[in-house]
Amino acid sequence: MRSFFDAMQSATLESIGSWLVGEPFRVLEPMQRITLRVILQAVFGITAGVERDEIEGKVHRLLAKGRSRYSLLLLKILPLQWLQKSRRAPFYREMASLDESLYARIAACRAQPADVRGENILADLIAATGEDGQPLGDQEIRDALLTLLLAGHETTSIALAWALEQMVPPHPSPSPPGGEGGVRGTDVLEKIRNELREVTGGELPRAEHLPHLEYLDAAIRESLRVRTILPIVVRLTKRAFTAGGREYPPGVVLCPCSHLVHRRPDLYPEPEKFRPERFLERKYAGHEWFPFGGGHRTCLGMAFALYEMKVVLATLLSQVNLMRPPGAQSVPIRRGLSLAPKDGVALIVKEILKGSARTLAASSSR
Repeated sequence: MRSFFDAMQSATLESIGSWLVGEPFRVLEPMQRITLRVILQAVFGITAGVERDEIEGKVHRLLAKGRSRYSLLLLKILPLQWLQKSRRAPFYREMASLDESLYARIAACRAQPADVRGENILADLIAATGEDGQPLGDQEIRDALLTLLLAGHETTSIALAWALEQMVPPHPSPSPPGGEGGVRGTDVLEKIRNELREVTGGELPRAEHLPHLEYLDAAIRESLRVRTILPIVVRLTKRAFTAGGREYPPGVVLCPCSHLVHRRPDLYPEPEKFRPERFLERKYAGHEWFPFGGGHRTCLGMAFALYEMKVVLATLLSQVNLMRPPGAQSVPIRRGLSLAPKDGVALIVKEILKGSARTLAASSSR
């Protein structure tokens, strides 16, 4: 993960560079661009260029077709095999287009000598072998790449938007946000900025600073508790399983609900409040805090997502002072499987902080 620190930070700085002081904007969109560009570099080793822009566009179009609240209903009504082969189904039409790029990239990487493929996940998958000692097939690699591209950036971008919605105080005076979230502490952002100044000395955060940003880490975890992104975890019993004094036979689908667990007052006193200090005062077990699922099937991208959130937020909050527009409310709505902010989390850049990379670049150009 640390090898991608520079990619995460440079993508963040590039995005911040286009934000205008005093102009409201939806922060979800730039967070999506940041996380997608990071995952494209991690998966393919692709940086700026025509190929990156082409795959970016295809992923965005695919996700736009899959975010409909009716998409899951269609899967139950229409046969999946028919949908996958149909060019009339918008989602699968876009999927076929993305597949063309994925298979072309796999073929191009296979054709290269191992020593020039670079350090990326695709190169690792091509070099990997299965339990039988045989290399992975193109279909297997494609499936892994698609999972990383879609799950590796969409949920993280939503989590970043929700985190900023909770961390940035309302304007002009504190007021409860809309939706199901908690009451934000107006001093949270100031505590994060104070920690950043103390740890970095007012400079741009570096990789070695991240372990010392403990309050920021706690704020990220608290935002994942308060703002539910994926409300349930789905598990299929393979053998008899007992939970809550009741035994379930094999073949039963159980759905632990993180949304409800994260609001239990015995675990989280005053659960509606956004209070990062909870995660400094105690450690929560895997069955008490599980926004990434739990057990042997915990999301493989959990560590990567938490690391990326920390890099992006530390970089962003060291560069700009943000505020919420008057009366802004972020109500959760369903986007495919995820719960995302309906307004994309509206923010305003109040000021560019002195000594930031942006102000230094402007002064040097003069």
